[in-house]
Amino acid sequence: MSDFERKLAKDLSRGKEYRETYAEAFASEYTATQIQLQRKQRGWTQDELGRRIGSNQGRISVYEDEDYGKWSLDTLRKLASEFGLWLKVSFEAYSTLIHEVGHFAPANLVRSSFEQDAELRQWLEEDTPDRPDAKLRRMVERWAAAPEPDLHLLATWLQGFSLPGFNEREWTPAQYLLDTIPESDEKVWARLAGGVASIFRRDEEEYAALLRSPVTFRDNLFALARSIGPLPVIQDGLQAVYDRAMHRFEHTGMTGLGYEGDTGLLDAMIHNQADDRWKPIWFAYLRGRNRPEDFTEPGHPFLPGAWLNGMRGLLGLPKGENDYWLDIAKGIGDLERRFLLYGKGAAGSEPNVLDEVERAVAVVYDWWGQPSAAQDLMRASVDLMKTGGAGWSMHALAAWAYGVRQRAGWSEAVCTGGDVEQRSFANSIAGGLQWYRGWQDARHRAPRGPEVTPEDIESFSKKVIPIRPAA
Repeated sequence: MSDFERKLAKDLSRGKEYRETYAEAFASEYTATQIQLQRKQRGWTQDELGRRIGSNQGRISVYEDEDYGKWSLDTLRKLASEFGLWLKVSFEAYSTLIHEVGHFAPANLVRSSFEQDAELRQWLEEDTPDRPDAKLRRMVERWAAAPEPDLHLLATWLQGFSLPGFNEREWTPAQYLLDTIPESDEKVWARLAGGVASIFRRDEEEYAALLRSPVTFRDNLFALARSIGPLPVIQDGLQAVYDRAMHRFEHTGMTGLGYEGDTGLLDAMIHNQADDRWKPIWFAYLRGRNRPEDFTEPGHPFLPGAWLNGMRGLLGLPKGENDYWLDIAKGIGDLERRFLLYGKGAAGSEPNVLDEVERAVAVVYDWWGQPSAAQDLMRASVDLMKTGGAGWSMHALAAWAYGVRQRAGWSEAVCTGGDVEQRSFANSIAGGLQWYRGWQDARHRAPRGPEVTPEDIESFSKKVIPIRPAA
């Protein structure tokens, strides 16, 4: 028995009136808290629960007030029915009161509905033993088939609880769920996406009482969203999180997410773009926000990271957008101009414009992994000048050409198409490599990748593809 429980036992011994008053107050707090937690567990507002039992928001607010204490059995039965639970009324010894008070915590008050009761399902399935992942798959399928999926059960899974066969040393909860659900099960994925979005649309304070491991929950929630997307419903949910975080940041200087949450939100946003609403955010990273001269300064008030995340964000934009490659080319141009504007164009400067633009181009090529990305990027850079925009300087062209040269087979693949385009791409590669070689010589240091040779440059200038394979 704890010191608290010993003290409470002595207090209850002070007299009948005291212990009955104490017990009645605790019972009222217990009942009101349970009603509130069951409602939040199912993702309902007070108004929605009121309509479900033939009442209204005002009455539910009263029922969730610990000072009320006048619930009728009929009202409690209606609430239990809507929650998918049974109502228990019993007489108890005072020793149980001491135990209940000592263990009074939100996590101990939540209850799963009949449809979502994992322990009940285990009893029903005792005669059909199978692999843990098959059990989890059935659990998720039942969860998705319910008229209203239990958001608290989803939150429980994302903390690593109630997952048959789950081993936290081998998996994260999100990875385990993703590996269990067949890719072809569109209904389950749609309901899972809707559940994730529903959690996002609710302030985390509504869930705080239901979480035993908030950081684990947050990390896995964002990881699951990142893997499910991009879907409009997920993007809308992430927008709700972002808007709340921005509102808090503007008023308090804090987001309410913590660093892990900020990182998870950023990564989920990058990979869940069904439209271009976040494009200004990504360009802000590349342009340096309010302090573009400080290359260590993040490009966003609270989302972490510097320019690299801006490029990743632009790459995550919907590929079907007409200006997709033009945006990528503009982003590289913005980054190049930023470095040049603040004196990072000299051969010995650190950071250095060519190194950083080379990294940006490498991110583009790695994201798409096909020579067509290099072709689309070059065409877009030409279109920038045609539309009167500020085009690339030789640093970006050199980075583009060197990125092509580094990738085995890309040189041959990029120099395709009509005769004019072949000549144009070959000349662009030759000119870019010539600039890159001169830049290497000016810095008097070994290149980070394969060295550009005069033979490389000459072969492109003659429209002959190099025989020597790229590293």
